[in-house]
Amino acid sequence: MAFTVNDLRDLLEILRTMPEWKEALRRELLSDELLALPGLVRKLMAAVEEMNRRLTRVEQDIAEMNRRLTRVEQDVEVLKADVGVLKADVEVLKADVEVLKADVEVLKADVEVLKADVGVLKTDVATLKGDSLERKYRERPFVYFRRIVRKSKVLTDSEIEELLSQAQASGALSEADVDEISRLDVIVCGRRITDDSVAYLAVEVSAKIDDYDVERAVRRAKLLEKIPGVVAIPVVAGEQLAPEGRRALMQTTAWAVVDGSAIESTSSAI
Repeated sequence: MAFTVNDLRDLLEILRTMPEWKEALRRELLSDELLALPGLVRKLMAAVEEMNRRLTRVEQDIAEMNRRLTRVEQDVEVLKADVGVLKADVEVLKADVEVLKADVEVLKADVEVLKADVGVLKTDVATLKGDSLERKYRERPFVYFRRIVRKSKVLTDSEIEELLSQAQASGALSEADVDEISRLDVIVCGRRITDDSVAYLAVEVSAKIDDYDVERAVRRAKLLEKIPGVVAIPVVAGEQLAPEGRRALMQTTAWAVVDGSAIESTSSAI
């Protein structure tokens, strides 16, 4: 069958009724690039849509990040406020510590004063106690020294001075000897129980008898015996006998009068 086309209108009508012709004509008229253009446009649109989706996600992520940054900024502001309060508290604490230091220094000073007062008080009490003990042995020599001597008599200061002055004048004692003997707490004269001979007790009094008390009594008794015809017996007297005093006594011939009871150094009671 012959095919004729009288004008463009006829051609367009034919192309509308015969799509395959329309497609064939398009392939004839258009280049491969133009034919491929719709596919490229579709791909481009798909890429643009994908990019838009990604941009949307990025915008959402940015918005979320902004929200988080806002929360962080808020938290930082709260933290700054807390740090400010903490700094203020630290300053108050520093001030309190300084006050406490000052109070401690005052307390230390008060304690030192108290220690000094206690030391003075102890010394005063010891002095009073020593004076009381000395007075006890001076007032009742018979009661405390009767196991050592009989007819006991405590020498007065004038009697001691007379005895020592004569010995110094004769050259038996030096000035230092006289000073040392004069420091005896009590000097008792009586007749020794063992042989009825005249003897002098060189008595050192201490509330708690230690080795130093024993050493002083022995040393001063030996100085007394430098006086011609004088027999001296070292005696320590007090309320307690310390272990070191007990050991020192066992190495001498001294007597101990402990809590009113006279004990010879050779006695097993020491």
